[in-house]
Amino acid sequence: MNGIIYYTKIRDEYNGKNMEHMIGEKLLEIGLEREFGRKLAFEPRSKGEHGKPFFTLLPRIHYNITHSGKYVMCLFAGEEVGIDVQIHKKVNYERLLERMMPADMIREILDADDMEKAFFAQWVLREAYIKWTGEGLSRDLRTISMDKGNYIMLELEPGYSGAIWSRDSLELRFEYEDIILR
Repeated sequence: MNGIIYYTKIRDEYNGKNMEHMIGEKLLEIGLEREFGRKLAFEPRSKGEHGKPFFTLLPRIHYNITHSGKYVMCLFAGEEVGIDVQIHKKVNYERLLERMMPADMIREILDADDMEKAFFAQWVLREAYIKWTGEGLSRDLRTISMDKGNYIMLELEPGYSGAIWSRDSLELRFEYEDIILR
């Protein structure tokens, strides 16, 4: 199974202007037309039970969008997918871990050689998982067993973590786009 990630780094003139959603939609528009010959403006979309968007008339085209820091990404595949990217920020790791991890895994992360990297790896894995299943934040993150499906950790620049979940293994292709909104 193939997956295509259209991605961009937010241009300096858009920083701090909350334009990530529009940029994600632009990546969706560009990828849909280039990969599938379809115009986003003519493809109706709906949302699943917990808000995951999908193309109403294109059941074989699945997508998921994520953004954090300077990255915006849109993943396309022929099956349900979830993608998450996260910039590393200083947070109360222990408090957040208690909300998102089973108790037996918290100490393992806090004691890791690179605790920040271990924390954000778990963060993006869990976020990508609930985006893949369509459950969103209706799911208690501590109950995710992560024994279904397949995941890929994305190799990003230092200070960022990213992950993808899908049912089947994906071979990824990356397409960079310099997004200019007009």
